Amino acid sequence: MANKLDPIDIKQILVLINDGYSNRKIGATLGISRNTVNNYVHQFNSSGYSISLV
Repeated sequence: MANKLDPIDIKQILVLINDGYSNRKIGATLGISRNTVNNYVHQFNSSGYSISLV
């Protein structure tokens, strides 16, 4: 089973996106793959919340 990110990691992803980081740079910074970042961003966008409000 794949490792799950905890809410703090998800928050870090969203903050880094707001700071202008690319998904590749976020993955490198947090030690996760770019595809994992893409998946979490996609899931967050599908939730109806705005990343800019984080």
